[in-house]
Amino acid sequence: MANLYHEIKCKLIYCLINMPITTVLLPFLCLAIGIEVYIVKLCTAYLNLPMYYSCAIVDDEQHAIDVLHDYIEGIRFLKLFSAFNNPFDALKTISAGDKIDFLFLDIDMDGMKGTELSQHLRSKARFVIYASAHLENEVRNIDSSFECYLGKPISMKRFAGTIDKLIRLNNLPIKNENSL
Repeated sequence: MANLYHEIKCKLIYCLINMPITTVLLPFLCLAIGIEVYIVKLCTAYLNLPMYYSCAIVDDEQHAIDVLHDYIEGIRFLKLFSAFNNPFDALKTISAGDKIDFLFLDIDMDGMKGTELSQHLRSKARFVIYASAHLENEVRNIDSSFECYLGKPISMKRFAGTIDKLIRLNNLPIKNENSL
């Protein structure tokens, strides 16, 4: 929590320097009277700090979806946008306006490979993470444009480490450093 307050403080100082005085004083007045809801809205709207990162899962094995869903729920700043056990449903449902931060794809699915699905959904996802029983080198030979690979069976430690790595390498803000 201390890191979130530090980040808010730094952003507020930046606002002090670069914004009109009325815009800067309002958050301080609201803080003084203890309206925490306003601070949360300030973080998300004005300071561009997300409350969570959205995730989508596409895997034809329900057990794999359940495991990833549990891991996503285990990290406070992640939220499941949707899960699909059919790649065609994912194509139909995820629209052009949707922006998914973490897209978890199985490689071997009936009807369409995860690598092919990735080509269709790439513009809608910040990060594509393949979750597969294939070896990572085999996956790289098929599609070298993915960000990370999780070998099945996936452990929570490996899952959390992958999310942490992507967030840190891309300098993305996280709500609470201790939540990984």
